[in-house]
Amino acid sequence: MTPHLPTPPNPHIHFTEGIDPTDIPALARLHRDAFPNFFLTRLGQPFLREFYRAYATDPTAITITARMSNNQPIGIAVGTTDPTTFYARLLRRRAIPFALAAPRAALTHPRTVIPRLLSALHYRGDTPPGSNGALLASICISPTLKKTGTGAKLTHTWTTCAHRHGATSAYLTTDADNNDAVNRHYSRQGWTIESTYTTPAGRRMHRYVKELP
Repeated sequence: MTPHLPTPPNPHIHFTEGIDPTDIPALARLHRDAFPNFFLTRLGQPFLREFYRAYATDPTAITITARMSNNQPIGIAVGTTDPTTFYARLLRRRAIPFALAAPRAALTHPRTVIPRLLSALHYRGDTPPGSNGALLASICISPTLKKTGTGAKLTHTWTTCAHRHGATSAYLTTDADNNDAVNRHYSRQGWTIESTYTTPAGRRMHRYVKELP
């Protein structure tokens, strides 16, 4: 399937590999604005800053930042070519900073937040059986740029970068229900549903895979 790759109408948007540490606060705000009701967002800006800091410093991380001509970040895609070692390092090096970054949410809703936080710190991306593919862990763009093709270009740039770093396939997970626009986005980009599963919390998830390039 040929990926559906519309060109962003704004010629001033460009894409750079990596995360500039000085951009981390802006990326945390971008994540909050793109996903206002999601679990990681509810953990607060300090937690989101730690989340992006982890990807900024890991040797297996694949990160693409979308920027305006003034270098303002307006999109971010993060993942890793080696999910198992990435999340092992994350747990070893950053478990305490993550835990300290989310105390208010943990104190306010301990029965829901603490188990999910522990689960997130042990997350492996729900790797498909037998897969050595790169994990696309998170992607978001400014809400003002929806339906402009920027998300498609960001996804394509990330997979191209992952392939350049040695990945021959990639995978991701996203909600199966009440998520039609996102599922259409990945289908148009040439991703296919490998399986569907239900989390312990009852959330149905699609696992998408894609051969690279």
